[in-house]
Amino acid sequence: MKKIIPLLIVIFLVLTIASCVENSSKYKTLLAQYDSLAITKDSTKAELDRVFETLNEVENGLKSLREAENIFTLQTQQGKELSLSTREQMRSDISAIKEAITGYKNQIEKLKNESRIQSAQFKKRLEALTLELEEKSALITDLQRQLEEKEAELVVKTGQIATLDEAVATLQTDISTLKEEKEVQKETIATQDQLLNTAFYIVGNKNDLISARVLSKGGLFRPARISYEAEQSTFMRIDIRKTSAIRLNSKKAKVLSLHPAGTYSLDQNESGLLVLNITSPSAFWEQTKYLVIEIQ
Repeated sequence: MKKIIPLLIVIFLVLTIASCVENSSKYKTLLAQYDSLAITKDSTKAELDRVFETLNEVENGLKSLREAENIFTLQTQQGKELSLSTREQMRSDISAIKEAITGYKNQIEKLKNESRIQSAQFKKRLEALTLELEEKSALITDLQRQLEEKEAELVVKTGQIATLDEAVATLQTDISTLKEEKEVQKETIATQDQLLNTAFYIVGNKNDLISARVLSKGGLFRPARISYEAEQSTFMRIDIRKTSAIRLNSKKAKVLSLHPAGTYSLDQNESGLLVLNITSPSAFWEQTKYLVIEIQ
């Protein structure tokens, strides 16, 4: 019993002191400061989470920009014409990338002004991101310039192609016209050549020639003469290039039309009948293309 009483006294004193401390203003102030620090800590942690989330977003965005850059560079350096759909897609993508770069720059500027994080490593990281964004911005501007140049070249080439197409169409028309003219000339030449090398002959006795109006009637003192009133259909048509001999089917014959001596001969064949052989065609037909032969 004697031991318990002192122990109870000690416990009573401890509880009394503790109660006095909790009720003191100093204790309450310290407790308020502790609570404030805890709130600040939680707020700072949330703010840091937000900062690094923004930083990660920018870095991931830059990764996507690098991939897009490789695609654009490959397309513009292939050395071939870009299709209309490809050019439109590139313009749209370039515009979107430029907007993304501007957004990332604004985010980095906000991070640079973040007073809670002033470490050298953090600032160095931001500076590196800023530098890369500037490089990407310059690259996208250059790619846009290249695309515009290609489109300008395409406009020029399109105009040149249109001009060439027009020239080709004109040439085709000219060629077609020339072909037609050539055919007409060819036909004309063929006709003229045929006329130049066409001759006519008739073989018959005197009465036959007079009946055909090839020979005029003569009188007592007036010999019969070749008449030009005969129809052309009365004569036989020949090609002087292909005809060098004419069978007369008679043992006596006389050439009445005007043909130089020495340009032809009257020869007998194996049957004893006469054949007119033209020995110098050009000279024989020079004065007339109508041959009149009287046979008996």
